[in-house]
Amino acid sequence: MADLYTHIAEQPREVVDAMATALEGRANDSAMQAITARYLSRVEPPADSRVLEVGCGAGAATRHLIRHLDPAELVGIDPSPDFIELAKKGLAGEERASLRVGDATASGEPDAAFDVVVAHTVYSHLRDPQGALAEAFRVLKPGGRLAIFDGDYATTTVALFDGDPLQSAIGMAQRNMVNAPYIMRRLPALAEQAGFVVTHMEPHGFVQTTSPDYMLSLISRGTNAAAAAGEIGTELAESYQKEAHKRVADGTFYGAILFMSLIAEKPAA
Repeated sequence: MADLYTHIAEQPREVVDAMATALEGRANDSAMQAITARYLSRVEPPADSRVLEVGCGAGAATRHLIRHLDPAELVGIDPSPDFIELAKKGLAGEERASLRVGDATASGEPDAAFDVVVAHTVYSHLRDPQGALAEAFRVLKPGGRLAIFDGDYATTTVALFDGDPLQSAIGMAQRNMVNAPYIMRRLPALAEQAGFVVTHMEPHGFVQTTSPDYMLSLISRGTNAAAAAGEIGTELAESYQKEAHKRVADGTFYGAILFMSLIAEKPAA
């Protein structure tokens, strides 16, 4: 089954709402907030900057971008009309934010219009990362910055021992919810091929144990998607989810993902 996010505009509203809830929970996790603040501190936008957020979703990360980058204007685009509707509701009253349907490879924005382009957990879902990089390069001003943050999802684990059956649930999540689990390993070379100069590449470990809301949602959404695709039965999907919650209850749950951030610059000349 294809990555649900890759086909987000085609998903029913209940799927979009479940995704939005999971992304909101991850964005508000204290560890993720610290990671987000750290990588955004590398961007160093000019005063009164214009920021383009590619794949803004329901706005879970948008508020953090506004807080840390303090732009004069933030334009957020996403291919899902439902996500844009949710984002507009969540950011009502934030006059600096302008949100609309748009694509990473065809933003509809003019050349050299932005000081910063940010893609927060987007590239792992793209079918055409080269096209998205070319579009970011086009809309950035000379000297503008590109910030990409995403999971190295091939590292995702909940295993407590070799052959742990719960790790199979992570495999289901990867197959059904991530289009390019290795993209952050390839991105520096792809960014340079697109004309960027990479200035920072940094790893960020994300671990959840006692309150693993995001990891539990990943297991739940991944196994439910696998069941919907006919990969497993609903009974087995439920058993994976019960095992994960049992581990939380008895204090043995462990979940981890290595995230990566890349900051690149469009040459001034």
